[in-house]
Amino acid sequence: MDRRRLLAGAAFAGVAGATRAQEPSAPLPAYEGMTFESHGKPIRAIHYRPVGEGRRAAIVMMHGSGARITNRGPWHELAMRFAADGYQVLTPLFTDAFPDDGVRPERMMEAWRDVGEHAIDWFIERGVDRRRTAMFGYSLGSYVAVDGALGNSRAAAAVGLAGGVDVYTPRVPRRRVPVLIIRAENDTHVLPRNTATWVSFLREHEINTRVEVIEGAGHLFRPPEWAEIFTRASTFYAGNIGRPDQDN
Repeated sequence: MDRRRLLAGAAFAGVAGATRAQEPSAPLPAYEGMTFESHGKPIRAIHYRPVGEGRRAAIVMMHGSGARITNRGPWHELAMRFAADGYQVLTPLFTDAFPDDGVRPERMMEAWRDVGEHAIDWFIERGVDRRRTAMFGYSLGSYVAVDGALGNSRAAAAVGLAGGVDVYTPRVPRRRVPVLIIRAENDTHVLPRNTATWVSFLREHEINTRVEVIEGAGHLFRPPEWAEIFTRASTFYAGNIGRPDQDN
Protein backbone atom coordinates (compact mmCIF):
# COMPACT_ATOMS: atom_id res chain seq x y z
CA MET A 1 0.00 0.00 0.00
CA ASP A 2 1.50 3.36 -0.97
CA ARG A 3 1.90 6.09 1.60
CA ARG A 4 -1.05 8.42 1.47
CA ARG A 5 -2.38 11.52 3.14
CA LEU A 6 -5.98 12.21 3.98
CA LEU A 7 -7.69 15.27 2.52
CA ALA A 8 -8.12 18.40 4.62
CA GLY A 9 -11.42 18.42 6.45
CA ALA A 10 -11.42 14.68 7.17
CA ALA A 11 -12.77 13.15 10.35
CA PHE A 12 -10.26 14.88 12.62
CA ALA A 13 -11.11 18.40 11.56
CA GLY A 14 -14.63 18.22 12.91
CA VAL A 15 -15.41 21.63 11.41
CA ALA A 16 -16.03 22.40 7.77
CA GLY A 17 -17.16 25.46 5.89
CA ALA A 18 -16.49 27.57 2.87
CA THR A 19 -14.19 29.96 4.74
CA ARG A 20 -12.30 27.17 6.48
CA ALA A 21 -11.91 25.20 3.25
CA GLN A 22 -10.08 28.13 1.68
CA GLU A 23 -7.51 28.30 4.48
CA PRO A 24 -4.16 26.53 4.00
CA SER A 25 -4.43 23.03 5.42
CA ALA A 26 -1.92 21.81 8.01
CA PRO A 27 0.11 18.70 7.24
CA LEU A 28 -1.68 15.50 8.25
CA PRO A 29 -0.32 12.14 9.45
CA ALA A 30 0.90 9.67 6.84
CA TYR A 31 0.33 5.93 6.74
CA GLU A 32 1.62 2.96 4.79
CA GLY A 33 1.11 -0.78 4.63
CA MET A 34 3.93 -2.97 5.91
CA THR A 35 4.69 -6.34 7.47
CA PHE A 36 6.68 -7.46 10.49
CA GLU A 37 7.40 -10.92 11.80
CA SER A 38 6.01 -12.82 14.76
CA HIS A 39 7.56 -16.25 15.29
CA GLY A 40 8.63 -16.27 11.64
CA LYS A 41 5.18 -15.44 10.26
CA PRO A 42 4.59 -12.24 8.30
CA ILE A 43 2.01 -10.04 10.01
CA ARG A 44 0.32 -7.44 7.85
CA ALA A 45 -0.20 -4.02 9.40
CA ILE A 46 -0.60 -0.33 8.70
CA HIS A 47 1.98 2.03 10.18
CA TYR A 48 0.78 5.56 10.96
CA ARG A 49 3.21 8.41 11.64
CA PRO A 50 2.56 11.83 13.15
CA VAL A 51 3.73 15.02 11.53
CA GLY A 52 7.22 15.78 12.80
CA GLU A 53 8.57 14.28 15.99
CA GLY A 54 5.22 14.09 17.75
CA ARG A 55 5.29 12.70 21.28
CA ARG A 56 8.00 10.13 20.50
CA ALA A 57 5.49 7.52 21.69
CA ALA A 58 3.72 4.58 20.06
CA ILE A 59 0.43 2.68 20.25
CA VAL A 60 -0.33 -0.83 18.97
CA MET A 61 -4.04 -1.28 18.12
CA MET A 62 -5.54 -4.78 18.21
CA HIS A 63 -8.75 -5.18 16.18
CA GLY A 64 -11.97 -7.02 17.02
CA SER A 65 -13.20 -10.39 15.78
CA GLY A 66 -13.60 -10.73 12.03
CA ALA A 67 -11.91 -7.41 11.30
CA ARG A 68 -9.69 -6.61 8.34
CA ILE A 69 -6.93 -4.03 8.10
CA THR A 70 -7.97 -1.27 5.71
CA ASN A 71 -7.33 2.42 5.06
CA ARG A 72 -10.93 3.46 5.63
CA GLY A 73 -13.59 3.12 8.30
CA PRO A 74 -13.66 3.83 12.06
CA TRP A 75 -10.59 1.76 12.97
CA HIS A 76 -8.46 3.61 10.42
CA GLU A 77 -9.92 6.94 11.49
CA LEU A 78 -9.15 6.19 15.15
CA ALA A 79 -5.54 5.36 14.25
CA MET A 80 -5.32 8.62 12.31
CA ARG A 81 -6.66 10.50 15.33
CA PHE A 82 -3.94 9.01 17.53
CA ALA A 83 -1.32 9.88 14.92
CA ALA A 84 -2.64 13.45 14.72
CA ASP A 85 -2.22 13.56 18.50
CA GLY A 86 1.47 12.81 18.09
CA TYR A 87 1.71 9.01 18.33
CA GLN A 88 3.12 6.45 15.97
CA VAL A 89 0.53 3.70 15.52
CA LEU A 90 0.66 0.11 14.28
CA THR A 91 -2.53 -1.82 13.45
CA PRO A 92 -1.49 -5.48 13.00
CA LEU A 93 -3.79 -8.12 11.56
CA PHE A 94 -3.06 -10.49 14.43
CA THR A 95 -5.05 -13.34 12.88
CA ASP A 96 -2.18 -13.68 10.38
CA ALA A 97 -0.38 -15.46 13.23
CA PHE A 98 -3.21 -17.95 13.79
CA PRO A 99 -6.51 -17.98 11.84
CA ASP A 100 -9.54 -17.54 14.07
CA ASP A 101 -11.75 -20.64 14.12
CA GLY A 102 -14.02 -19.34 16.87
CA VAL A 103 -12.89 -22.01 19.34
CA ARG A 104 -9.73 -20.13 20.35
CA PRO A 105 -7.53 -22.57 22.24
CA GLU A 106 -4.79 -21.19 24.45
CA ARG A 107 -2.10 -21.60 21.77
CA MET A 108 -4.14 -19.35 19.48
CA MET A 109 -4.56 -16.67 22.12
CA GLU A 110 -0.86 -16.85 22.91
CA ALA A 111 0.04 -16.38 19.24
CA TRP A 112 -2.19 -13.29 19.10
CA ARG A 113 -0.76 -11.83 22.30
CA ASP A 114 2.73 -12.41 20.88
CA VAL A 115 1.83 -10.34 17.81
CA GLY A 116 1.13 -7.41 20.13
CA GLU A 117 4.34 -8.04 22.04
CA HIS A 118 6.38 -8.17 18.84
CA ALA A 119 4.69 -5.03 17.50
CA ILE A 120 5.78 -3.19 20.66
CA ASP A 121 9.29 -4.62 20.16
CA TRP A 122 9.21 -3.35 16.55
CA PHE A 123 8.76 0.19 17.84
CA ILE A 124 11.40 -0.19 20.55
CA GLU A 125 13.92 -1.53 18.04
CA ARG A 126 13.35 1.67 16.04
CA GLY A 127 14.11 3.98 18.90
CA VAL A 128 10.87 4.38 20.85
CA ASP A 129 11.46 4.25 24.62
CA ARG A 130 9.56 1.29 26.07
CA ARG A 131 8.07 3.66 28.67
CA ARG A 132 6.36 5.42 25.77
CA THR A 133 4.66 2.37 24.27
CA ALA A 134 1.09 1.21 24.83
CA MET A 135 -1.58 -1.21 23.68
CA PHE A 136 -5.16 -0.55 22.57
CA GLY A 137 -7.73 -3.22 21.83
CA TYR A 138 -11.40 -3.48 20.87
CA SER A 139 -13.71 -6.40 21.76
CA LEU A 140 -11.68 -9.58 21.15
CA GLY A 141 -8.65 -7.34 20.70
CA SER A 142 -9.25 -5.76 24.12
CA TYR A 143 -8.39 -9.04 25.76
CA VAL A 144 -5.42 -9.61 23.45
CA ALA A 145 -4.13 -6.09 24.15
CA VAL A 146 -4.61 -5.89 27.91
CA ASP A 147 -3.78 -9.49 28.79
CA GLY A 148 -0.73 -9.28 26.54
CA ALA A 149 0.44 -6.00 28.08
CA LEU A 150 0.20 -7.60 31.51
CA GLY A 151 2.14 -10.65 30.31
CA ASN A 152 5.49 -10.67 28.53
CA SER A 153 5.07 -7.42 26.61
CA ARG A 154 7.17 -4.34 27.33
CA ALA A 155 4.19 -2.00 26.83
CA ALA A 156 3.83 0.64 29.54
CA ALA A 157 0.02 1.06 29.45
CA ALA A 158 -3.08 -0.51 27.92
CA VAL A 159 -6.63 0.40 26.93
CA GLY A 160 -9.35 -2.22 26.57
CA LEU A 161 -12.53 -1.22 24.73
CA ALA A 162 -15.75 -3.26 24.95
CA GLY A 163 -14.15 -6.34 26.46
CA GLY A 164 -14.91 -8.71 29.33
CA VAL A 165 -14.38 -12.18 30.71
CA ASP A 166 -16.77 -13.63 28.14
CA VAL A 167 -14.09 -12.89 25.53
CA TYR A 168 -11.58 -15.15 27.27
CA THR A 169 -10.49 -16.01 30.83
CA PRO A 170 -7.73 -13.59 31.84
CA ARG A 171 -4.40 -14.84 33.12
CA VAL A 172 -2.85 -13.81 36.41
CA PRO A 173 -0.82 -10.69 35.51
CA ARG A 174 2.94 -10.99 35.33
CA ARG A 175 3.47 -7.23 35.10
CA ARG A 176 1.72 -4.15 36.44
CA VAL A 177 0.99 -1.26 34.10
CA PRO A 178 -1.93 1.20 34.19
CA VAL A 179 -5.07 0.03 32.39
CA LEU A 180 -8.11 1.93 31.15
CA ILE A 181 -11.24 -0.11 30.49
CA ILE A 182 -13.86 1.63 28.33
CA ARG A 183 -17.24 -0.05 28.12
CA ALA A 184 -20.45 0.65 26.22
CA GLU A 185 -23.43 1.34 28.46
CA ASN A 186 -25.86 -0.75 26.39
CA ASP A 187 -23.49 -3.46 25.16
CA THR A 188 -25.44 -6.68 24.52
CA HIS A 189 -22.48 -8.53 22.95
CA VAL A 190 -20.02 -8.15 25.82
CA LEU A 191 -22.29 -7.70 28.82
CA PRO A 192 -21.46 -4.96 31.35
CA ARG A 193 -21.41 -7.49 34.20
CA ASN A 194 -18.68 -9.44 32.38
CA THR A 195 -16.65 -6.27 31.95
CA ALA A 196 -17.13 -5.60 35.68
CA THR A 197 -15.85 -9.10 36.48
CA TRP A 198 -12.73 -8.43 34.40
CA VAL A 199 -12.15 -5.13 36.17
CA SER A 200 -12.55 -6.79 39.58
CA PHE A 201 -10.04 -9.48 38.56
CA LEU A 202 -7.50 -6.84 37.53
CA ARG A 203 -7.94 -4.82 40.69
CA GLU A 204 -7.70 -7.93 42.88
CA HIS A 205 -4.29 -8.46 41.29
CA GLU A 206 -3.22 -4.89 42.06
CA ILE A 207 -3.53 -3.52 38.53
CA ASN A 208 -4.22 0.21 38.48
CA THR A 209 -7.49 0.05 36.53
CA ARG A 210 -9.78 2.90 35.54
CA VAL A 211 -13.24 2.38 34.07
CA GLU A 212 -15.10 4.80 31.83
CA VAL A 213 -18.50 4.38 30.16
CA ILE A 214 -19.71 5.52 26.75
CA GLU A 215 -23.30 6.40 27.60
CA GLY A 216 -26.02 5.11 25.29
CA ALA A 217 -23.58 3.11 23.19
CA GLY A 218 -23.89 -0.48 22.03
CA HIS A 219 -21.10 -2.80 21.00
CA LEU A 220 -20.91 -1.31 17.49
CA PHE A 221 -20.00 2.32 17.99
CA ARG A 222 -21.30 5.26 15.97
CA PRO A 223 -19.01 8.06 14.73
CA PRO A 224 -19.65 10.43 17.69
CA GLU A 225 -18.95 7.55 20.07
CA TRP A 226 -15.67 6.74 18.34
CA ALA A 227 -14.76 10.41 18.80
CA GLU A 228 -15.51 10.10 22.52
CA ILE A 229 -13.48 6.89 22.73
CA PHE A 230 -10.53 8.73 21.21
CA THR A 231 -10.87 11.60 23.69
CA ARG A 232 -10.97 9.26 26.68
CA ALA A 233 -8.10 7.06 25.46
CA SER A 234 -5.91 9.99 24.40
CA THR A 235 -6.36 11.63 27.80
CA PHE A 236 -5.28 8.40 29.46
CA TYR A 237 -2.26 8.02 27.19
CA ALA A 238 -1.27 11.66 27.65
CA GLY A 239 -1.02 11.04 31.39
CA ASN A 240 1.11 7.93 30.92
CA ILE A 241 3.16 7.32 27.76
CA GLY A 242 2.66 10.76 26.20
CA ARG A 243 3.84 13.02 29.03
CA PRO A 244 6.41 15.68 28.08
CA ASP A 245 8.44 14.78 31.19
CA GLN A 246 8.50 11.06 30.41
CA ASP A 247 12.20 11.09 29.55
CA ASN A 248 13.21 12.69 32.86
